[in-house]
Amino acid sequence: MEEAFTTQKLLALRKLTRAAGEIINGHMREYVGTLGPLFRQRAVFGDYIQGSGKEPVKNGEQAFKELKNLYETVAPAAPFYLPKELSSPLMQMTPSLEFTPWEYSYVAKADEQGKTVTVTSPFKFVISYSTYSPLRLKELLASRDRNEGELQQCVLHYLAMHVVISKQPGLSKILDTLHFPLGSCQLPGLGALPVACIASSITTALPPDRLVIESTELSGKNAFEELINPGDVENLGDCFKKLLADCLESCQATTDMK
Repeated sequence: MEEAFTTQKLLALRKLTRAAGEIINGHMREYVGTLGPLFRQRAVFGDYIQGSGKEPVKNGEQAFKELKNLYETVAPAAPFYLPKELSSPLMQMTPSLEFTPWEYSYVAKADEQGKTVTVTSPFKFVISYSTYSPLRLKELLASRDRNEGELQQCVLHYLAMHVVISKQPGLSKILDTLHFPLGSCQLPGLGALPVACIASSITTALPPDRLVIESTELSGKNAFEELINPGDVENLGDCFKKLLADCLESCQATTDMK
């Protein structure tokens, strides 16, 4: 497999990745933008969050209790060390969204030597509320004179996002049907903080390590972007169609047994 993966193949897959990325990421942003009102915090928490006018919401109290429990578990622990108490109503929150490319550190090894590379997954992103990106959160944590109030607001925005998504399962189902699974993950250095992430059903992967190292040496940067798995496009299915087909097959099997 590795012998067949040449530099020429890497360049061809990189071209495919970038061409597909324009379509995939364009649709992702359009879909999430259209569903943006469902990410509004007050749509789930109601008057437990400050805002203009009254906005009573059924089960808003239960949603706030879940947020409070999450906060009391995550916020006082490393690396945040925030006060455990959380009172309501919370300060007004920004409802607009932003995307941050998914990155991770990877040690590529070839010829008995290793090289640490920052890898980007081109079809996967962290979704956060605007001005509270993972980078901003890490900057607040790294600051010696950190603003505790701003850090608390940042953490609360992530926790609120987690509760908003969990309380509206239809949101995840819609995006999953559109081939953009929405989930929760954790990022290095951010403790147990749940972070919302969205990805395409079309996956990407790294080529052999020797090509990763060769590419970074040619570019002069210790960074690499994963490459598309073209076979995923051919295997792209319709999960709603499959759900119904499985249901009909199960019903037919039950009927046949009778």
